[in-house]
Amino acid sequence: MGITGPEDVDIEVMAFFCGARVKYRELTSCAARIVGKNNKAIITVDQRASPERQRFSIAHELGHWVQDRGQVAVSCRSSDLTPSRLRDFQNDREAAANRFAVELLMPAHLFSEVARNKPVTFATAATLATQFRVSLTAAAIRLVELGSYPALVVCSNKDGYQWSWRHPELPLSMRVNRTVSRNSVAHSLHLDSAFEPPGPTVVDADDWVNHANVENYVVTEDSVRIGQDSVLTLVWWHDETALSEGRS
Repeated sequence: MGITGPEDVDIEVMAFFCGARVKYRELTSCAARIVGKNNKAIITVDQRASPERQRFSIAHELGHWVQDRGQVAVSCRSSDLTPSRLRDFQNDREAAANRFAVELLMPAHLFSEVARNKPVTFATAATLATQFRVSLTAAAIRLVELGSYPALVVCSNKDGYQWSWRHPELPLSMRVNRTVSRNSVAHSLHLDSAFEPPGPTVVDADDWVNHANVENYVVTEDSVRIGQDSVLTLVWWHDETALSEGRS
């Protein structure tokens, strides 16, 4: 389809190419749905959603269409359409559709090139989100997944850990803490609704992870509020020496 840059990813054109028409309606029982048979389908998206959510919804429903082509009728809730729900995509239809959407909206070869050698911060994620016309959360996850540096993205609420995603170079032996450290920026955001995040901040690594020699090194934390109750955090290893020592 002649896609050479982020600006070329026109999701409605892609849908039309796949035999699916997109309609925008006010939906009450779901965030998006697809009904299709043979070679034609109709994707309906909640017209009240943000443009970024609408694009992800269309891409998600296209995932269902491609994987179940021939006959499909699916209604997807907002909880199904979260970019963080990517794991177990071999057994979970919604996770598989989300993975399809991520790959379609932020193709690996394009995203890797744009994100190369960029700092793992929300300033970077916001720029990428604008370029690829996706949510900040989706861009942050993709930055961690395909960026040049080892990093984590962690979502938390006042009760603690919700979910996380890691760079492939981070060892599986590293465990993300299930409670939010009192010394973290994220904790301050949860504690005080008026607190303004300071941007990238150097903190002790053991505020966020449990790993060999973790008490001996620091990481950069960048935390922001998303929604009403959640905080999204990027944890970035400037110095990869500590990771090498942890593997030995």
